[in-house]
Amino acid sequence: MSLRLADFDASEAVAAADWSVLAEPQVESVVQAVARAFARDYGLTLEYEDAYQEAVIVVAERASYVRQILADAGAGLLHRWLSQRLRDRWLTEAKHRTAHVSYEAARHKAEGSGL
Repeated sequence: MSLRLADFDASEAVAAADWSVLAEPQVESVVQAVARAFARDYGLTLEYEDAYQEAVIVVAERASYVRQILADAGAGLLHRWLSQRLRDRWLTEAKHRTAHVSYEAARHKAEGSGL
């Protein structure tokens, strides 16, 4: 059987979170490693605890797929898959955040235009 990362993204919907997947030692170590990497890479905007929480949520929402990845390919592929999912979530959120104008910037712009 061949496992492709695109299999999940196209066809499987998140039904409910299965937190029991976090009891597996490989899952916990991968979640911690990914969270550390994100805290290091995005340290100015993302702390370890936030990255860890996001990674835990992603894993729990897709527990059956996580177990399948571990069984078929091991922790290395799980690390890559989780990093991609977390990066997708984080960059999407960051793009939305940069589109917002802060109160101070809007006020300064309004004062500059004489409103």
